[in-house]
Amino acid sequence: MNDEKLGIIYHEMAEVVVDTIPEKWSKVYLYGEIVEGSQTAYFYYYPEGNDKHVYSHDIPEISTISEREYSEKWHQLIDIIQELWAEFKDNDQEPWTNFTLTLDSSGKFKMDFNYDDLSNADLHERKTIWKYKYLGVIPKSNSGKKHLEKYLETLEREKE
Repeated sequence: MNDEKLGIIYHEMAEVVVDTIPEKWSKVYLYGEIVEGSQTAYFYYYPEGNDKHVYSHDIPEISTISEREYSEKWHQLIDIIQELWAEFKDNDQEPWTNFTLTLDSSGKFKMDFNYDDLSNADLHERKTIWKYKYLGVIPKSNSGKKHLEKYLETLEREKE
């Protein structure tokens, strides 16, 4: 695996995310996913001096960035995520199904790759668990609470 190439891809990914955020920020959590025939990405960021996160797909509603501009940035991000996935595959690495990039405003970043089979996984369930794990968000909906309870029970069983 070419570390220099990975560094360039990570930098491009972070650059697109940072360019999308319409204000000063302190931390970003980006979720990217590629499974057979489908890919998605979204992120949450914390505005500087604020402990309430902002969902990336809400940016056009809360800022001067238009839907079209946001969509272009999102498609750029998806292209870079696909490039990252191809880099793993082309270098005979096990292709991941999703990842989380954690980035702070000082430039420090961390990548967490996940290799779970997501073919039967529910998108709402995955997002609920991800938000709990990375953002500490407890779901308000009954279905979200059930997904989280099931996940936490599974973690407890794995510890035993």
